[in-house]
Amino acid sequence: MLKIYRKVVVIDSNPADPRLPPPPKSLSQRLSGLLAIPAMVAGAIVGTLVFSALFAILLIPLSIVGFKLWRAWRNAQRQQAEQTLDAEYTVISSERDDNRPGR
Repeated sequence: MLKIYRKVVVIDSNPADPRLPPPPKSLSQRLSGLLAIPAMVAGAIVGTLVFSALFAILLIPLSIVGFKLWRAWRNAQRQQAEQTLDAEYTVISSERDDNRPGR
């Protein structure tokens, strides 16, 4: 079932029937309207600074610990490289060696 409603609004522009002026705004409404934009800008600035400070508080100690770990790892690699032995040797083998084990 389909219902169609039709509504017609007629605006009478009769000057004999003037409209009421908008109600006057109170002082608190005017003040809040004036302070809304500066308050939003100040909130954005303060929020950015607080976020940056918290980010720095977390990152500075992590970067210090990371640098110390990297330096310790690098020193361990250097010490390991210093402790390796390089040797050259020559094996001389003869088939007539009677002192070999297993014979």
